[in-house]
Amino acid sequence: MTTTTFTDLKTLLSELDQGPFVSLYFSMAPARQADKNRLTIKQLFKSAATQFSQDFPDLDWQPYEQQLTPLLTDIPYWQDELPTSFGIITSATHTTVLRLDTTVESQACVSSWPNLLPQIAAQQLAFNFDLLCLNQDSFQLFQVDTGVPEAIKLPDDAPTTLQKALGTEVSGGDLNFHAHTGGHGEHVSYHGHNTADAEKEIDHRNYYQVVADYIREITAKRQRALVLFALPENQSLFRPLAKNIYLAEHLTIERSPISLTNSELTTALKPLQTKWQAELLSIVHERYDLATNQKLIVSEPEALRNAALAGQIDTLLIDQAQLTGTTPDWLLEICDQVLRYQGRVRIFPTADYPAAEAVTAIKRYR
Repeated sequence: MTTTTFTDLKTLLSELDQGPFVSLYFSMAPARQADKNRLTIKQLFKSAATQFSQDFPDLDWQPYEQQLTPLLTDIPYWQDELPTSFGIITSATHTTVLRLDTTVESQACVSSWPNLLPQIAAQQLAFNFDLLCLNQDSFQLFQVDTGVPEAIKLPDDAPTTLQKALGTEVSGGDLNFHAHTGGHGEHVSYHGHNTADAEKEIDHRNYYQVVADYIREITAKRQRALVLFALPENQSLFRPLAKNIYLAEHLTIERSPISLTNSELTTALKPLQTKWQAELLSIVHERYDLATNQKLIVSEPEALRNAALAGQIDTLLIDQAQLTGTTPDWLLEICDQVLRYQGRVRIFPTADYPAAEAVTAIKRYR
């Protein structure tokens, strides 16, 4: 028996072996109340055991019990390590622990397929990206996961300041400046034949070109969306130089990032989540309308299953109301197959759901 902590959906799918699977999801008590958490887990464990004996009477429950018992006993006492919610997916030989940053409905599911839907719904709400905080003569790079920014440690030779990028003697046209330390700290002295403003602008642009080239190499390795946090005039100068496929076009923060505390930075990031959700919904609506005109929509369960098994489904759309109560086996099978064929699963609240049927698929081809 092995136990792993979930990292990403691709990894999760590769780790899931042959079923049946026991999938448990539960939220943790806000006050980290061990007794309350333990009671919730005990009830789910009992429900899963009952379902297993009913649905798979010829199979042995003991391998599942041996994996789940110590894990479910320990979780309520993890204290500071507790996330908002947990998901646990167990086969006869392997257990995967999912840490979720959103509240989920407590549920126990026993099926030939893992129940990935609560995990997918939670992932869909989390817009994770890298953040470039760009000033006129410096930058910082952050990794943002579930709305929390963490500074990315860059090498000492990274062009994090204009002086590091262009040298202690910086020329813009006929302008030179050099840094020196006086009685009130470090200062920059400018001298030259052209106007200082014009020459500073040359150095400004030269610096942004260095930053753009450097960040392009980083994002190519990290392969995460990049959001730009900068004043409008700095955005206008940097974006044409960036030539970066990971740089978000519409998701941006147009203000100065100078001297923000970590708490202030976290607050400034919150509107991005709303914008991202709205943009995702808009894209799905457009794709659904286009697929309807092209007759690439399928919604009847058997037709959905056949399309999923053939790898035809590009995007599976699910009304979030389908996640309440018992999730039918046919939906879990379709979801599993869509993901294994590199398709997408999108879950939306009923008010935002674009389709007429509760489960609908956009096919890749007819």
